[in-house]
Amino acid sequence: MFGYVTPHLDQLEEHERQRYLSLYCGLCHALGDNQSQLARFGLTYDMAFLAMLLGSLYELDEETTQKRCAPHPFKARVCVNTLAVDYAAAMTVALIYHKCLDDWKDDRSFTQRAYAQALSKRYQEVSKRYPRQCETLEQALLDIDAIERASDAQKEMDRAATAFGRALAEIFAWRDDFWADELRFFGMKLGRLVYMMDALLDMDKDRVSGNYNPFVLHDSDAQDAFEDVVMLAHETAQAFEKFPLERDAHVLQSVVYAGVWHDYNAQQIEAKEQSGD
Repeated sequence: MFGYVTPHLDQLEEHERQRYLSLYCGLCHALGDNQSQLARFGLTYDMAFLAMLLGSLYELDEETTQKRCAPHPFKARVCVNTLAVDYAAAMTVALIYHKCLDDWKDDRSFTQRAYAQALSKRYQEVSKRYPRQCETLEQALLDIDAIERASDAQKEMDRAATAFGRALAEIFAWRDDFWADELRFFGMKLGRLVYMMDALLDMDKDRVSGNYNPFVLHDSDAQDAFEDVVMLAHETAQAFEKFPLERDAHVLQSVVYAGVWHDYNAQQIEAKEQSGD
């Protein structure tokens, strides 16, 4: 359930693309500097979005540097760091640690198990610093696992999505302050959208494999599932519009209104090409 909160780069002007990439590079270096070099493999666009959103909302001071790294050894890249970037780095460790444990549990992936073990000490440190976020994440993932393994075919379609929404709600609520409730509300909506978008994209595969999928469980057809996700996307956008953003507003909008649909649109294009339409 990672990778859906991405910018729609084609809709951005060049300076906006570079601005986003500077936050992304800043997050990558924050992972290496503040967490561990191994944590950089967990870098996601999702947490870069969080860093940019919080930086804009709180109008945080920024430190801009130019750095080289292994993927870009010859030309230094602009890197932006803020307190929100450091926070997003910590939440990246929490999310990727639990994703690795989940992959080990579901697929017996020894690679993912080894990665989780390598991040274990760092995650414990993050958990001590951000107990509210990590405890909610841990409980939400336990709830999702129980829901997905239950045999009750009459369970509500969105229970697992709501559980994942609770996790993102607490992750987005960086501080217990004026913006906490609005950030929780948006995080809940975004989490539900991400979970159900993942289910929409995996419908055909899960129907064959028998893996849990709320749309398959309730025998939804592709159009009904699509309309459900459209509704969730609309609710997420409405929650986003409550933030009085100025800095990076258009870049953030490109994520909420278009970027979340990137994988779905790509899947539809591929399906049409394969069918010859």
